[in-house]
Amino acid sequence: NLGEMILDNLKSFCESDAANFVEVIVTDDGSRDNTPSIVEEYAKKYPNTIKFIRKDNEGPGSTVNSGIKNATGKYFRMVDGDDWVNSKNLCDFVEFLRNIDCDMVLCDYDVFDNSQHKIIKTQTIDLEPNKVFNIDDVYNKVSVGMHYITYKTEILKKNKIVLDNCFYTDEEYSLFPIPHISTVAYFNKTIYVYRVAQAGQSVSHESMKKNVQMHAYIGNELIKCYVDNESKMTYGQKRFALKKICDFLGSHLHVLLLFETNKENKQKIKNFFKSIKEKSKVVFKEFKKSKRYKILVWSCYMLYGYVAKKFREKDFFIV
Repeated sequence: NLGEMILDNLKSFCESDAANFVEVIVTDDGSRDNTPSIVEEYAKKYPNTIKFIRKDNEGPGSTVNSGIKNATGKYFRMVDGDDWVNSKNLCDFVEFLRNIDCDMVLCDYDVFDNSQHKIIKTQTIDLEPNKVFNIDDVYNKVSVGMHYITYKTEILKKNKIVLDNCFYTDEEYSLFPIPHISTVAYFNKTIYVYRVAQAGQSVSHESMKKNVQMHAYIGNELIKCYVDNESKMTYGQKRFALKKICDFLGSHLHVLLLFETNKENKQKIKNFFKSIKEKSKVVFKEFKKSKRYKILVWSCYMLYGYVAKKFREKDFFIV
C-alpha cells in the first residue's frame, strides 16, 4: 500500500531528533490515491521539516528535478517514496555534513525485502571513513548507485543537472553529476533503506521487460553523458563513469536475456552490442571486458539459450 509506504518514509525523517535540521521536499506528481492528503497532514504537523510541492504528472525524473530546484540545504539526497531513512543514524549524518566540505558523500544502505519484512543485506563501501578524497585517488574503490549518494546541492544547481521523465532515472542521477565531482567522503553508517520484492516494482523482471525501450533509452543517455563530457573529465572521473555505464549496460543485457530465446531476440542482442560500439568505442572497449559479453560472443552465441536460462533464475534487484 503506497499510503503506508509514504508514512514509513515521512516518519523516518519527522520522528528523528534531526527533524528540525533537514528539509524534506515531497513532490506530488499527480497522485490519484490518498498520498497527497497524508503528506499534507505531515506538512502541517512538521512545517519546519516538510516542504510539499504539487505539480502535473510528468514522470519520476521530474520529481527529482523539482527537488533539486527547490532545495535550499547544503547537501541533497534523493529518497524514493517507497523507501525510507535510518532515523537512528540521521542526526550523526547531519552533523557529519555540517562539518565536511566535499562534492559527494557516500553512505551504507540496507536492502529490505518487502515479502519477508526484514533487512536481508547491508551494502557497504571499502573506503576509509570521515576523510575527504580526490576522486582520482578512489575511483577504483567505489562504484555506487543512487542509494549510496548525497551530493553538494550547489553542484547539481550550478551544472543544471536535469533527469529524464521516465523510469530508471536514478541511474542518470548517479552519473550526470560525476564530471563535476572532484572530492568524495564516506560516512560509514546506514542512511538509506531500500525496499525490494514489491509487486510491479520497476526492477522486477516483468516490469523490466515491459519497459525495455525506456531502459534502452537511459543506457543511451548515460553513454551520451560520457561522450559529451569526455574531453573535460579527469582520469578518475572517466573510470568512475565507465564502470557505472557498463554496469547499467550489463543490466540491459540481462533484460534482453529475459525474453524468449529465439532468432529475433538473439539479433536484438547483437544489435545492442553494435549500437554501443557506434556510440562510443571507449565505452564499448570497457563493456567487452564483461563475462556476459565474452560468453555470448566468444561462443558465437551457441551458449545464448544457456545464459538466458541462468539469467531468468536471478533476482534482478540483487544482481
